[in-house]
Formats: sequence, C-alpha cells, structure tokens
Amino acid sequence: MPTKAAPSLREEQSAEAAHSSISRREWLLIIAGWLLGTLLLFSLTQIQYLLSRDKALSYREGQRVSDDYILSADFTYIDKQATEKVVSLNRSLVPPVYDVHSEITDSVLERFDLFAALIVQPGVSRELHAQFPGMSGLLEQNTARNIKVLKKLLPLTRSALQDVQYAGLFRLDAGDGGAASGLIEVNYAGKVSARRISLIRDAVYQPENLADRVREMDLLGQLSSSDIEFVTALTVYFSEVNGFLNSFETEKSRDQAAMTTEPVEVFLPAGTGLLHKGDIVTSRDVHILEALSEGRDWDLHSLVDPLLFLALIIAVGLISAHTFGISLRNRKTRNLAVILAGSYIFVASLLVVFVPFRSNLSVSAVMPTALFTLLLAQLLQDRKMAVLASILMTLFIYFLTDENGYDTILTLAGAMAGTLAVRRRENRMGLLRSGPRLAAIIAVSSLCAGVLFSMEWKRILIMSGYGVLNGLLTGILSLAFLPLLEHVLNTATTFRLIELSDMNVPLLKRMRLQAPGTFIHSQNVAHMAEAACDAIGADGLLARVGSYYHDIGKVDQASFFVENQSGENRHDDLKPSLSAAVIKSHVKIGMEKGRELHLPDEVLAFIEQHHGTSIIKYFYDRACREKGKDAVNPDDFSYPGPKPQTRETAVVMLADNAEAATRTLKKPTAAKLEKYVWDLIMDRLKSGELNESDITLKELEIVKNSFVHVLTGHFHTRIEYPRDSDNA
Repeated sequence: MPTKAAPSLREEQSAEAAHSSISRREWLLIIAGWLLGTLLLFSLTQIQYLLSRDKALSYREGQRVSDDYILSADFTYIDKQATEKVVSLNRSLVPPVYDVHSEITDSVLERFDLFAALIVQPGVSRELHAQFPGMSGLLEQNTARNIKVLKKLLPLTRSALQDVQYAGLFRLDAGDGGAASGLIEVNYAGKVSARRISLIRDAVYQPENLADRVREMDLLGQLSSSDIEFVTALTVYFSEVNGFLNSFETEKSRDQAAMTTEPVEVFLPAGTGLLHKGDIVTSRDVHILEALSEGRDWDLHSLVDPLLFLALIIAVGLISAHTFGISLRNRKTRNLAVILAGSYIFVASLLVVFVPFRSNLSVSAVMPTALFTLLLAQLLQDRKMAVLASILMTLFIYFLTDENGYDTILTLAGAMAGTLAVRRRENRMGLLRSGPRLAAIIAVSSLCAGVLFSMEWKRILIMSGYGVLNGLLTGILSLAFLPLLEHVLNTATTFRLIELSDMNVPLLKRMRLQAPGTFIHSQNVAHMAEAACDAIGADGLLARVGSYYHDIGKVDQASFFVENQSGENRHDDLKPSLSAAVIKSHVKIGMEKGRELHLPDEVLAFIEQHHGTSIIKYFYDRACREKGKDAVNPDDFSYPGPKPQTRETAVVMLADNAEAATRTLKKPTAAKLEKYVWDLIMDRLKSGELNESDITLKELEIVKNSFVHVLTGHFHTRIEYPRDSDNA
C-alpha cells in the first residue's frame, strides 16, 4: 500500500523537542513571575511588619487591652532586662585585677639588709634610731640578745619578708567589686617574664592580717615564742603594700565578660496569648511588644529569603513534575499554574497582612487552600498535578508563617482534601456537596493539629469553627469560579464534558437530523472509545465526548459521506483529487464549527487528530488506476494532521477506523472481528500514526479486546421470530 515517506528519527526528535520544551519566551515569563512574586511577597510582608509594629507600639503601660493579642507564628526574642541582669552578674563574677610592684619589693629588701648590717655592729644604736625611727622597742630587745642569736633570726626575718613582698601585700579596695567572686587576679611583672594568677581574696597578705600570717609561717616553726614575736615585729615593720588595684585591666576583663555573655532568649510558640482583652498592660508586656516589632525590622534577609524560597519552590515543582511524569507541555497547564500560583501568593500574603495576630485567627484557618487545589484538580483533570500543588502550597505557607507547624499541617490537610473533594463524573451540584466534606476534614485536622501543638482549647474550637466555614464557602465559591475559569481557559472539566455529552446540544440534534449515519457512527465510536479508555486507565468521559464531536464537519456536507448515502454516490461524478479534498475538508470545517461553539481545546483535538496524517486510500487507489502511481502525489490524498497526541485521541482514531471498516464484514464472528480489528490497529501503528500518543503495545492489546467486546454486541445474532401463519 503506498504511504507517505516516514519522517526521519532526527526530524521526529526535533519535532518532539520543539513541542515539549519550554520556549525562551516562556522561561522569561517564569523568571519574570518569580521576580514579581518575590517583590509582591516582600512588599506585603513588609507592610504587615509595619502594621504590626504600629499596633504593638500603640499600647502604653497601664492601658487596658481592647483585643486579644495572639501570636500567629513562633517567636523568639531577646529579653533585655534579663540579659542586663545576667551581664551584671557576669561582670561581678570577674575578679578585680591587682598589680604587684616589684620595685617596692626591691626597696623593702634593700632597707632590711641595711638594718641587718647595722644591728649586729656594736655602738650604732644612735644611727639605727636615726635611720629606723619607731624601732626603740625592737632595739631594746636587741640588747637582750647576743649577736649569735641575731645572726640566726635576721635571715629568717628576711625570708619571711621576702615571702610577703613577693606574694604581694595588698590593701584591698572595698569598691573593687570582687566580693561576689571571692577571688582576685594578680599580675606579677618580673624582670624576665610576667604572669597572672588567681588568688583567694581572703587568703592574700593584707596589713590587717599580716602579723598573724607571719606567725603561722613554717620557717618559724622551730623558734621560741619570743623569737617568733621578734621576727614577726621586724617583718611587719619593714613590709610595705606593693599590691594595688589596676582599674583599667579590671574593667577590660569585665567588659570582655559582658561581650561574651549570651543574650537571654525567650521562645513563645504560636498561639501564645500575649495580651488578653481587659488586661492592664505591664512594663513587661510593652517590652515584649517592642521586641516583637524590632524583630520585624527590614534587613537583607527580608528580600533574599523570599527570592530564594520561591526559586526553591519553582525548582522543586519542575523537578517533581519531570520525575513523576506530570506533563507541563500543555500551554494551558502552564497558564493555569501561573494564574493559580500568583493568586495563591497574593491571597496568602494579603491574609498574613490583614489577619491580625492580635486575635484567635490563623492564616491557614481562613486561607481557601482547598478552593485552589479543587479548581486545579477539576480544570486540569490531573490529580497528580493537584497533589504536587498541595505540597508546594504547604511549603509556601510554612515559609510565610515563619515555620508554624499548626498552619503547615492545616494547609496540607486542606489542600489534599480539595484535591479529592469532588468524585469523578459528578455534576456541578457535586461542588456544593463537597463543601460539607471539606468542612469536616478541615475541622478535624484543625482539632488534631491544635491538640498536637498544645494550643488553648478556646482557640482550637474557634479555629475549627473557621475551618467549617472555610470548607462550606469553598464549595460555594468553586461553583462560582469554576465556570469563569472554564471560559477563560477554555478547558474540559468533568462538568463541562457532562454538559457537552447531552444529546440535546443543538449541533448534535442537527447532526441527528441532517447526517443520521454520521450521528449513529459517532455514537458507536463513543461507546467503543469510552470502554477502551476506561480499560487502559485513560479518560473515558473525554474520549466519549470527543467521539460525539469528531465528525461535526460532515453535517453541512452529509451526502458526500458514505454513511449518509442511501443510493446515489456524489463522488461518482467527481475527480478523485476533488473527492479527497471534500473528504479532508470535514476536519477543517469541524475545527471552525468547534471554535464557534467554544469547544474546549481537549475536544477540538479529537476533531483535528482523529485521522492523523493517514491517506484516504479509496480515492488514492482510484487516482492511481486512472493516472498511474507515479503521477499521483500521496500528500494530495492525506489528511493534514497532526497525529494523535494523547492516548484518548489515539483510541478514538482506532475506534473510528474500526467501526467504519467492520461494517463491510460479512457474517462477522468474534474470531473474525478480533483478527480484523488487530490488523487495523497494526496498520495504524506501522504507518507511524500512533508514534506521538504515548500509547503502548500492551494498551493496544487491551484496546483491541475492548473493541471486539463492544462490536460483538453490535453484531450479535438476532433471533428470527416465527410469523403467525407459521404457527397456524
């Protein structure tokens, strides 16, 4: 059989890539939408921050609260008063710093050495009195001691004096702030190196305790009590305070401790009642409200966060759609996604601004998330897409409400409920019936989430009540918005398809009257296509409606088509090429009529694709017989296409071909029908007509069995009832 040259693999891949890829213009639109969404989100949230600040700062200490003030999201703030107390405590725990001055130590030891040298010499008492005034008592003791004893006691005295001066003799400042710590930090500046050590405050040498501390020294343990008193008196006399407070180092250490002090953070979970109606505002309340407002100041994160988060949502959406086989090739799908995504961002942001957290409301309780997913599921007839949208909406609310767990759970529950709310093939009243179902799901989800996050029962019940109202309004609003979006997007929802399947549609009534053969043929094709699509998991309702309208281009030229001819064939007097042109024209005329009727694009696809690019074989063969095969161009006898792009249009093409061809069978049996139908299907497959429809060989086998089952019913053997004369 002559056929057109099949396109090369490269041409098919190029065509598929051009069809499925997102164009540069559409990428620019996605980027523009991303930036506009970021700007919108940033602007609205900044407005909300400013409004919340004004409301918070409007309260003054001592005022009576006029409304409940409830946190809509988790909030952590720095308690300045508590932080100041901790800083003050940490400063007080830093020991004061004292410096031990070595030059004083050296001077003390030199003076003692001079004394020791003079006291052992006879006849120098006058000089001793002159250089060491106030030592008369000690000098009198000296007269009672011999030189030998003095030479023993003086080195011990120097050792004791050296211990005191090296360790440091401190006159502690009562205002040094070291009482809380009980320690002091001591800097020892030696000639070679410096060191700092911590000492117990009460254990250091002080003028007040010096005598007692010297008496307790181990090096005096073998002396008599009189000798100990002599050494102690000398040590106390010659000792000088050499440990002084270093105010600069002390403040520096305390400032460092203050700087490293972690601020005291207070966590307030979502749902916390900051103020309650009728309460008197306290200084602590004002402090918290001011902290809440200060926490909303603009910074770079206010712009970068939504920018990155929306980019993340777009990336997750595109990757998930590709991974789970959710098609974004359809321009209508992308347009609807943009419309609903933009609307959702806008509405959610507005609610965050105008649903005050000075109330018992939460964004998720009044956000019509279920409405958006319900509309998406109905307009696209793709629940996988709606489920993906539910997840993305939940992520968005999670970000918008500062990671509020309650709002996140309630948003996900509402979104998934909207996806599954309307049962398959319900009429528009099913939208209203979905309202109570949604109300129950949202209310129960609100109750469970409230208990999970330990919210107040009063607030849980209020939120559940708003959830019920939200669900009921979703059913009502969907009834209003769905027809509007159907018209704007010209999409084939279940409800629109059910309406189009009504046989009282004026065009179908005209077909029944003017082209009865075509009408019956379309009915039979519809039965076959619907059964086959249901069997392979495709959209049987769409296939049935597409079958009803696939041949509407024949209505005005009914007599040119064999199913409407009762005797005379009008093609007998026409050239094969002209006859082929008339036959092909029913596709173009059908598309024009479909657009006049504003049929959805999904239904128009059946009109345009049900013949694909196949050849009108009867007239092609006739032309070849008349002119010769080489003189005939197959393109003149081929439909313009395109080939079927979906499983549904592919099934209708096969059903259209099988229904017409099997009419020529004589005495059809199930076996004959099965072989004949399979041959017809394989013919379409081999000619490449099914290449772009994603239908598989396994599904074609199921389609064949379904066709045979339906056709067997059409051609069943009828019982011949006996006539009355025969009974007689």
